[in-house]
Amino acid sequence: MTVWDTIYKKYQNGGLAWASLKEDLHPSFVEFVKRASFVSKNALDIGCGDGKYLLFLKRMGFQVTGLDSSPTAISMARETVGNSGHFVVADMFEYSSPPNAYDLIISHAAMHHGLKAKVVSLVTRIPSALRTGGHVFLSLPSEYCRRNWPTMAGHKTLADGTCIPVRGPEKGLPHSFFSRPEVEELFNNNYDDLSIGLDKYRRWIITGQKKPA
Repeated sequence: MTVWDTIYKKYQNGGLAWASLKEDLHPSFVEFVKRASFVSKNALDIGCGDGKYLLFLKRMGFQVTGLDSSPTAISMARETVGNSGHFVVADMFEYSSPPNAYDLIISHAAMHHGLKAKVVSLVTRIPSALRTGGHVFLSLPSEYCRRNWPTMAGHKTLADGTCIPVRGPEKGLPHSFFSRPEVEELFNNNYDDLSIGLDKYRRWIITGQKKPA
């Protein structure tokens, strides 16, 4: 059982609403989806959790796919979204998305949960799964988060900069944090209308539209 599957199982049994489970939809996400133009309205949520983002997109007319490594999260997302959604239980860092399949890919408070090299690899593979002109809404935690998140107090740091919490619900789960130059290097070459900004929790919120080939 993965760390996050344990978190979701405990939540189902009346435990703590941890991290994104306790958050409402990110207001920047809602604004972004309402503002942007989409051709086919086919969306993928990487690390979909309990499915609340998928439900919003479904209500906005999207066909939705949820990807998560936690079978419990996927079960919750199915219940949230209903039979019209498509769901995949898989490690986001190992999963191969179909090429040119989506015109929106989102991942909020999810894809930083891994070794830094794996996070970077995932980010660089996202454009291949987008149709030309497709959009992204992604978040990555900043260095401020590494220094100030309570769960990172006393964490261990690996040679590549990956951080490992030593206490709390995410104990032992790799976390990756990013400076602005790192974020710019990851996204500048693949997206038009790129926006990189910090939200109130000091997470990077990244939006952009895939450049033509």
